Amino acid sequence: MGNSHARGGRELDESFITLQPDQAVAKVFEPMRSAQDTLARLAKVLEPMGQLAQLADVFEPIRKFQEELADVAAAFEPIKSFHGHLENLASRFEPMRAFQSQLQKVASAFQAQLVELAAAMEPATAFQDQLVHLIKAFEPAKSLQRRFVELSRAFAPGQPENESANVAHDSAAA
Repeated sequence: MGNSHARGGRELDESFITLQPDQAVAKVFEPMRSAQDTLARLAKVLEPMGQLAQLADVFEPIRKFQEELADVAAAFEPIKSFHGHLENLASRFEPMRAFQSQLQKVASAFQAQLVELAAAMEPATAFQDQLVHLIKAFEPAKSLQRRFVELSRAFAPGQPENESANVAHDSAAA
């Protein structure tokens, strides 16, 4: 490579000067090429994300079902009290044991089904945790995009020189 000259804290390769303007500018942006490629891969991820959004429609019927079961649970409270009395009675009166046992099986079946339904929600809650992490990770995207758009205006034709400089400086300060 040719001689290098220090300029503004960066080394400038002399071959840079011999390039066509568009090639020279492309060389300036070369370090961002892999980042651009990585960002382009995000577009491929957006389609499955749309499918995931459709899967989220499952929560409305689940929410309605949960509300109904909350009413059932509230109605079951007096039965739990009755079950306690029935248990006491069943210990003294044999024929009541079968009834008490059936009531206990109903309560246990409800509990088991609710535990199973709660466990089925685990992938959704894990996904939600991942989304929170992703939201934080991608937080800089909008402000960086806005700053690059503002910086691009500094190079737009027909813009007064001092206004372009202010846009570029303001973007860097933001």
